[in-house]
Amino acid sequence: MTRLEVFREFRAAMADPERLGDVPALKSELGGTRAYPEIEAQLDGVRGFHPTLDLEALARLPAGTFGHEYVRFLRVNELKPIVLTGALDPELVARNAFVVRYGIIHDMVHVLTGFDTSWPGEVGVWAFVGAQRWSRTFRVAGVAALLVALFFSPLRLGRAWASFRRGRAMARRAPLLITLRLEDMLERDLEEVRAEL
Repeated sequence: MTRLEVFREFRAAMADPERLGDVPALKSELGGTRAYPEIEAQLDGVRGFHPTLDLEALARLPAGTFGHEYVRFLRVNELKPIVLTGALDPELVARNAFVVRYGIIHDMVHVLTGFDTSWPGEVGVWAFVGAQRWSRTFRVAGVAALLVALFFSPLRLGRAWASFRRGRAMARRAPLLITLRLEDMLERDLEEVRAEL
């Protein structure tokens, strides 16, 4: 695909709620966001791994399981998981595996870290992601989120700063979440998964 064709596809996906799962791959293709080579080399275990989750089955899991809490998080915040439609060229998806994977697990990272969807919560998640050192772009994301919080949430700046520090500290102790099959952990107790990670 040419850049113009990718841009047109991106606009079409943005306009179609059923295709929002394709947006991360197209956005990455346009922007050239890539993981550091050493991270890219570790993505083989999740490259092409994007299972469709049965949200109803996960909701029926016992309270306190990762899957149950993930679905609760999605519902409380009126979110839907990122799901690829299968309409994109598999080579484009594979080339952009890093951003595709992060789009899929972003809300799982919220659940694992305990950060909500407020500006301070987003700052915490992006600080976590940045401190995991997946890519140059993502490394500055936490700082960028903190700066944006100045404008959108100035009264909660103290909370945003605390979330930033907490997210960075958590990331330094955690394995590289982008390389893990978090979906395989959904039936487990959330606190157990958090302790392991």
